[in-house]
Amino acid sequence: MPRADLILLHPPSVYDFRRRPALFGPVSDLVPSTPIFETYPLGLSTIAEYLERAGIMVRTMNIAFLMLSDARFDVPACIRSLRPAAFGIDLHWMPHCHGAIELARICKAEHPDIPVVFGGLSSTVYHEELAAYDCIDYVIRGDSTEEPFRQLMTYLLRTRGGNNARAGTHSPARAADTPASLADIPNLTRTDASGAVIANDITYSPDDFNAPALDFSYNMKSVIRYRDLWGSVPFKQWLGYPMAAGLVCRGCSHDCVTCGGSCTTYRKHYGRRRVAFRDPELMVRDIAFAQRYIPGPVFVLNDFLQAGPDYTRTFIEGLGRVGVKSSIGFELFRPPTAELYELMAENLADWSIEVSAESHDDALRARFGKGHYTMAELEDSIRLALDAGAARFDLYFMSGIPGQTADSVVQTARYIDDLYHRLDDDPRLVANIAPMAPFLDPGSIAFDDPATHGYRLRAHTLAEHRELLLEPSWKHIMNYESTSLAADDLVEVTYETGLLVNETKARVGLNTPETAAATRARIREARDVMRRLDRDGNLPAADVAALNESTICEKAELNWPVNLFTPSVIAACAKILVVENLKNLFSGGTVPATSRVHEQWEREQRPSERNVT
Repeated sequence: MPRADLILLHPPSVYDFRRRPALFGPVSDLVPSTPIFETYPLGLSTIAEYLERAGIMVRTMNIAFLMLSDARFDVPACIRSLRPAAFGIDLHWMPHCHGAIELARICKAEHPDIPVVFGGLSSTVYHEELAAYDCIDYVIRGDSTEEPFRQLMTYLLRTRGGNNARAGTHSPARAADTPASLADIPNLTRTDASGAVIANDITYSPDDFNAPALDFSYNMKSVIRYRDLWGSVPFKQWLGYPMAAGLVCRGCSHDCVTCGGSCTTYRKHYGRRRVAFRDPELMVRDIAFAQRYIPGPVFVLNDFLQAGPDYTRTFIEGLGRVGVKSSIGFELFRPPTAELYELMAENLADWSIEVSAESHDDALRARFGKGHYTMAELEDSIRLALDAGAARFDLYFMSGIPGQTADSVVQTARYIDDLYHRLDDDPRLVANIAPMAPFLDPGSIAFDDPATHGYRLRAHTLAEHRELLLEPSWKHIMNYESTSLAADDLVEVTYETGLLVNETKARVGLNTPETAAATRARIREARDVMRRLDRDGNLPAADVAALNESTICEKAELNWPVNLFTPSVIAACAKILVVENLKNLFSGGTVPATSRVHEQWEREQRPSERNVT
């Protein structure tokens, strides 16, 4: 099997979750992953493909999924069998802070001479604390780490040796020359021989988001090269519910106070002064190629309306021009207008909208950072979407936001029921409410100034968050307490509103009577287990694993219909399987798994540089 220069590892939330029972509760009910958070960030794929275009061979391994799918999977033995020039570990979302460092310790124990590199938004916030760990050699900061990572890998391969003599000799982004020293690599944090932390400035923060590729054929090529399907699976249910994602931008123009991706947080911690948008024509190509290989829906993340009306029209009309047939959902940060819905209806076969309103109370929403629209405006927009032919409208609310009381959360659940009544119980509206758990995002406005926003923090440092993750239940794991909603009350109202919304969905017909009954039973049992834990000080002997998924709602509610046996997708996958196997056979696995569609786009945009190497 070919050796990789860099192996990117995705950790579980808690490393020893297989032998440490915990009541994680509803923390992952509204996302694709389990409470182990085995879904790895898109950045792993963009880093891998970008580096491969520079001649650096990269392999991605989802250690969290491998541990979750096989109780006998031996992590140290797996790491021992690998011999790259460097290991990369993501700490993008803070709930991975325990598993990420434990995985780094295993890498360093098995291979003391191989550097370990961290990256991601949470890594950026805690870069100095991470660099002080003796199992971590480098931290790459910021939201765009592809080019700094290329420079670091080029430096490591040339100073330490590697599998590919050509590694790092060129870059698709026309980057600076290969660094002469670590001091020349932007965004890099490390320690010197004395143990002092040295943090280079975040000087690489591109104004656009065009350099990386989001071509899912890259992932397939990598699977074929390393004969490793399981290590590349994005999350537990993906093989039965394959889905793809498009990413509009890096950065945000909004300032939600608890969000680690707010405008202020990007500026303060990640070195981003303005939103970096992906070219709309490149977005169109991303989605067109996603539907070529992935039979499931495509989710477009980060509101494209932030880029303005010209971008919006170019993007939506472009999707119509290439004939996108997949179900496509759009994450939006404000209610769309009738004109946008008309544009979508004219160009798309199957489209949906997703909006997170957080609360039905406009005053609370304004305090949260969403005062740029009212619930009345959102209600009107929902009606317009359904009238225009939207396949569904996903509406999300959250408990634990600033100033919110238990009564307010209950009123939100009752508002959901009333909204269904006013929309004639249209089942295309899918409304949910869940707690802000397990963490208030480090680096967010509220985390950096908790008292102003009505919070008391239970953890400040990375080490304190790691300790919290070892607590026995989600109530004890949370890193914050609202001054207007105590932790005990948050837990109780979470289960109470879960029951209320479950009954609403049963009435509307979103759930069958059997599903509603099963959800009702899980909620009541989970609440009983939490109460017994508080009373007795330990988890009941009964298995709590069944209470950790689909607690307050059935996770399958998030899924759209998928036809796994799409002939065109099967044919495209079969073709790439044959072609890549032949390439690997005759090259010994040394052909980079790069994105041809992205290279084509670059040649079209910059024809004068098509021969640059």
